[in-house]
Amino acid sequence: MKNYDRIHTRKPEGIDERNAFIIGGGIAGLAATAFLIEDGHMPAKNITVYEQLKEIGGSLDACGNAKDGYVSRGERELEPYMECLWYLFGMVPSLEEPERTVLDDTRECNKKLPINAKTRLIEKQFQKKDISTLGLTKQDMEAMNKMMLTPESEIEDVMIKQWFSPSYFKSNLWYYWSSMLAFQKWHSLIEMKRYTVRFMQHLDGIENLKGILRTRYNQYDSMVLPLITWLKDKGVNFVSNTMVIDMKVEVNGNDKTVKALTIESDGKKNVISVAKKDIVFFTNGSMTQNSTQGSMIKPAVMNRSVDNRGCFSLWEKLAKVSPVFGKPEKFISNPDASSWVSYTATITNYPQFFEYIQERTGNVTGTAGVITMTDSNWFMSINIPIQPLFPKQPKNVQVFWGYGLHSNDSGDYIKKPMVECSGEEILQELLYHLNLLDKYEEMRPHFNVIPVMMPYITSQFMPRGLKDRPEIIPDGSKNLALIGQFVELEGDVVFTVETSVRTAMIAVYRMLELDKPITPLFEAHFDIRIIISCLKKLLGVETLTLESIPQEAMGAFDINMMLAGLNAIPQMSTYYPEQEENKK
Repeated sequence: MKNYDRIHTRKPEGIDERNAFIIGGGIAGLAATAFLIEDGHMPAKNITVYEQLKEIGGSLDACGNAKDGYVSRGERELEPYMECLWYLFGMVPSLEEPERTVLDDTRECNKKLPINAKTRLIEKQFQKKDISTLGLTKQDMEAMNKMMLTPESEIEDVMIKQWFSPSYFKSNLWYYWSSMLAFQKWHSLIEMKRYTVRFMQHLDGIENLKGILRTRYNQYDSMVLPLITWLKDKGVNFVSNTMVIDMKVEVNGNDKTVKALTIESDGKKNVISVAKKDIVFFTNGSMTQNSTQGSMIKPAVMNRSVDNRGCFSLWEKLAKVSPVFGKPEKFISNPDASSWVSYTATITNYPQFFEYIQERTGNVTGTAGVITMTDSNWFMSINIPIQPLFPKQPKNVQVFWGYGLHSNDSGDYIKKPMVECSGEEILQELLYHLNLLDKYEEMRPHFNVIPVMMPYITSQFMPRGLKDRPEIIPDGSKNLALIGQFVELEGDVVFTVETSVRTAMIAVYRMLELDKPITPLFEAHFDIRIIISCLKKLLGVETLTLESIPQEAMGAFDINMMLAGLNAIPQMSTYYPEQEENKK
């Protein structure tokens, strides 16, 4: 959003008499609430947020204590070009310094201690992997080039493994991207193509995570809690431990209008009337739906229920009303392919572990992002974050988290799948790969490892067609918008916090027909400097010449494309089609 566009919108006519019902208290629902109040001028008391869990916050959660163990199911990668995200958190006051914002706080902590990983890939029980090149073959380059040139309409329902040869999945590039983004071989090629374009700016520096950001604490305490606190202070109605189990939609020709919501709390059902002038914002899927938690002595058991899948169950009901509401079955029908196990380790009175990791990797604590064990059968990664990870964490306690993307495979030391393992067994497998197994008996009393099974954590990546995810405002919808990770967002990707916030912004601006442009995407593929740096990285050369560029690399990055991109820039700078698109 350019400074010229940072206008104060005029108050929409009749907004004081309209109500908003937010289904889902994750970051998408919270962002929609904030935009309704700040840009839409809706009174906070007119907004109700329904959340099925006890705590508001969705997938960006973190809880626990030093005695019982901390739990963080995982965090999302952040970067400077998440424009909608930083627009939102430029509004939200910091809890520790209310005169400053969360954006101020985040930028300052990254300036003081930027991420700069010295080691990201290890193998053979803590030997540094050779990362002198990305490890791509000529065939891999050709496949990447072809992927970039092929229209999405021609790769619907295609899996990544159907496109690339087996050699690609042994390359450093795949290890980097898969471990960072949780891509699996059987995920959607459409999503991989979008990621390649959307985050092209990070290819040069991928080995040290140059340009990736962190928060002062975990993302719940640093971002979500300040946002919730700010919204509560404004008077928003938060209703937790409550599920919206049905939605009455009246269909009249092409028009579709929500008339009522059925909610359930403590076993009691209640029907909430929705007027035509009211608006419903529905987060129609959750990556952490039906998560279960284990312990040091018990594994986290997979929840395979198909009768109670929260927001997914409501989406299934909605999809039966009209095809415009998408096909949830494409994303949630195979939890074995969309699940993996993460874990949080709480360490008490044993600083030697962090010291060992820092000594072996050269990574200063809090500056490395994920460290991946490339030859691990579980494909394990760990993240050693800045300490304290929690605001009230004692000084003698350290916390880190990790995960195994191949959780259904048997381990290298523990000869069974990670999904069947307790925290103690996960610790043993980790120490094996870190060449610390001989210290296990010494370390065991100091560690509390809590595993979490997430059946749908990468369900948004499952192979799909272009119409399987619904539009943010489906065709004919009069008062319903869909937000979050399971809606179609042209040109952007899923599995980022930015996606949730951007869909919320689009939903609010268009539903209220606000005269304010939607923050445009950062389009790295139109920046010739980024294109050149990507080519150098892929080709493994210091200086780019025409002779150094093989024919197979020229298709996606040829001179004609560069000129087309440069010619498009002036038009992008002066014309905002969103101004018209905000109108229904």
